[in-house]
Amino acid sequence: MTSCKERINLEKVDENGVVFQKKPIWKVPTSSDGINPANGVIGNIFIQNALLSTFNENSASLANHLCLQNTETGECKWRWRDVIRPTEEIMLHNYQGHEVYQYQNLLLYQYGPRNYCINVETGTTVWKKTTGYSGVGLCYGLGAQYFTFGTPIELYKGIWEQFIYRGDVLTGKEEKILMPNYSRKHVGLGITPFHVGSINDVRPVVEGKDTLLLITYTELGSERNEYEAYLSLYNLTQQKWLYDRKSLWGGRKVGVLNGAVRLRGDKMYTITSNEVVCHNWRTGDRVWIKVLPSFAEIQGIFEDRYMVLYDSMSTLYCVDADTGEQIWKLPNETLSYTSSYYAGGILYYLSKGRLRARELKTTKLLWDIPSDTDGKLDGHFWVFVTGLPGKDGEKGRIFTRTGYHTYCFEAIK
Repeated sequence: MTSCKERINLEKVDENGVVFQKKPIWKVPTSSDGINPANGVIGNIFIQNALLSTFNENSASLANHLCLQNTETGECKWRWRDVIRPTEEIMLHNYQGHEVYQYQNLLLYQYGPRNYCINVETGTTVWKKTTGYSGVGLCYGLGAQYFTFGTPIELYKGIWEQFIYRGDVLTGKEEKILMPNYSRKHVGLGITPFHVGSINDVRPVVEGKDTLLLITYTELGSERNEYEAYLSLYNLTQQKWLYDRKSLWGGRKVGVLNGAVRLRGDKMYTITSNEVVCHNWRTGDRVWIKVLPSFAEIQGIFEDRYMVLYDSMSTLYCVDADTGEQIWKLPNETLSYTSSYYAGGILYYLSKGRLRARELKTTKLLWDIPSDTDGKLDGHFWVFVTGLPGKDGEKGRIFTRTGYHTYCFEAIK
């Protein structure tokens, strides 16, 4: 066990009881040379209790590796870079864990018009292929099937018209299965005259023996810089629309859909520029809408009620996920655009380049920790924050990253 003296040496606390310095359990470099900052995986993905991340042999090069880090030591179990294009950068965006899809020991990773299947036990390529469409790196799966969307390559340089695809993780075989019912009434208008429709998300849901596809997408509006957003539910098994083209937005039409859909029971949450909108996804009916002062982002939904939001005017909010009613509001919180992590009543997030922790219900600040490379370019905490619960009575683990190192800290609980 750690003695009181050792505990004092592990962290420093200010006069308000806030931890401002903490020794990590481990800290490992993000590149072999450590000269330049390296980008990393923005999502928070664990595979067999190991952290999916990236590593650069040369920090000045975009030719990075996908790696699986041991969460006990930080060491990479394997590194993978069997990419089709030699200069291709491996990138995973923040789609709440849906940047990749794992089925048994197989991992599907997409980048533009290229798909890869990796054996997670060995870090070796099972198959790789150039597809007939350019995707966005957001995919979902049901068993060995996966679902994604993109623009067919033959249309990519002309008309922007996205389709939904279904594939087989085992073989990589894919088929085009569906296209939203785009109206096409405003094609040729505005600053993107060849834009027919863009899919934002396609979420497969199993209902009894049927597979449903919950689809959100946008089209051009009647005025310049104006878009319209819609929600549709399709029964893939029965090949029919359960409802179609339900409006996603409130009174605002100038804007875009941001990020992947969040599901919680019968409720679905989307972001439209500065609007946070809740729908009943089974019916398509709007439940509530909350308008924030500026560009909004969902940080997460915790304890089945507390939805944490962020807007680009540096304000952190907590609202009731059932009603949209505001619970608390914290100004002057300049967040990195990454999802927060929650465990044991504590919200962990990155603000102003620091790793912060607060009690979710009271907002009491517990941690405000800068990195030990805070003065260097991209040396602050900014890439991701995530965690794992503790085992056998031990405290959990918090993982975060700068441009130079990945860190593991002991959680508060």
